[in-house]
Amino acid sequence: MTTATFVRTNARRRDVGALSGVLYALFFVASLVAIATLGPSGTVTPYSSDAEVQAYRLKDAATLEDLFRLLGLLQGLSALALLAFVPWLTAFVRRYGSDTRADAVRVLATVAGTLLLLSAGSSWVLAQIGSRAQLSTYRAVSDLSFITGAAPAMATLGVAVFLVAATGRAGHALPAWIAWSGMVIGAAGVLSMSSLVAEAGSVFIPLGRFLGFAWFAALSVLLWRRGGRTEDLTGSSTTSRDH
Repeated sequence: MTTATFVRTNARRRDVGALSGVLYALFFVASLVAIATLGPSGTVTPYSSDAEVQAYRLKDAATLEDLFRLLGLLQGLSALALLAFVPWLTAFVRRYGSDTRADAVRVLATVAGTLLLLSAGSSWVLAQIGSRAQLSTYRAVSDLSFITGAAPAMATLGVAVFLVAATGRAGHALPAWIAWSGMVIGAAGVLSMSSLVAEAGSVFIPLGRFLGFAWFAALSVLLWRRGGRTEDLTGSSTTSRDH
């Protein structure tokens, strides 16, 4: 096997990692489907009253605990897929933007993935304490799970998405619809922080999240389709040296 062939083979293998952006969306959507199909009717948020939370967790305690375990798994896998996608986002911005902006994307996306992982872990804790814990303890863990997977995660990821989209637009490296939609998603992610002080701000969480899933899937497939030019995405000049 020649050096050039080895590099091309390695490039194809690395390209599979670009699809981790799709997996991030798929695993999280699967968790939402699980909630809709397996969870008790109704929903609770940090803005729900104690009575509403108590009624929800006791409605079908065993089923709810199983659901929380499944959510911990699916959303944990989603968070790991997002973290695996961070190097691709960083490399893209480093090539078409600047090192400073690329470092910012890497930090922000990593923080977002870590927060989602913490949220998934909190779901598993909820499964363990279930209906046996005091309501105050249950609410504390439930609110932690909600908040780490919502506004802070959406805001940090939103800024990262905005930077990637703005870089792609400025460098003519992304289709216009991906660039502009990314900037809109980024703005929605930042606005979701308003949910920390007003319940009405919660509307920006699903807006940024669901549009974000489609955006990540589209960008992931785009990077994967550029697999024959992996060095263009990573900034490596190994192939060019071999030729």
